[in-house]
Amino acid sequence: MIIPIRCMNCGNPLADVWRWFQAERKRLRGANATSPMYMDGTEVPKTVEKDLMDQLGITLYCCKKHLLTHVDLGEKV
Repeated sequence: MIIPIRCMNCGNPLADVWRWFQAERKRLRGANATSPMYMDGTEVPKTVEKDLMDQLGITLYCCKKHLLTHVDLGEKV
């Protein structure tokens, strides 16, 4: 499993929170943990991911981007 070790933009370490974030996200979202969420731009819904990042203290957008958009290609192969 190849996980992001550090944020490519700011250099903050992400590996120490990666597994916890993924496990909690799957536990809280249940069966639809991998289904995408689409927003229409009229309102910003409160999501499980936002709550988890607030708990972890991740405030920079670049770090949030890595946690939200990383795809493990090792599992796809």
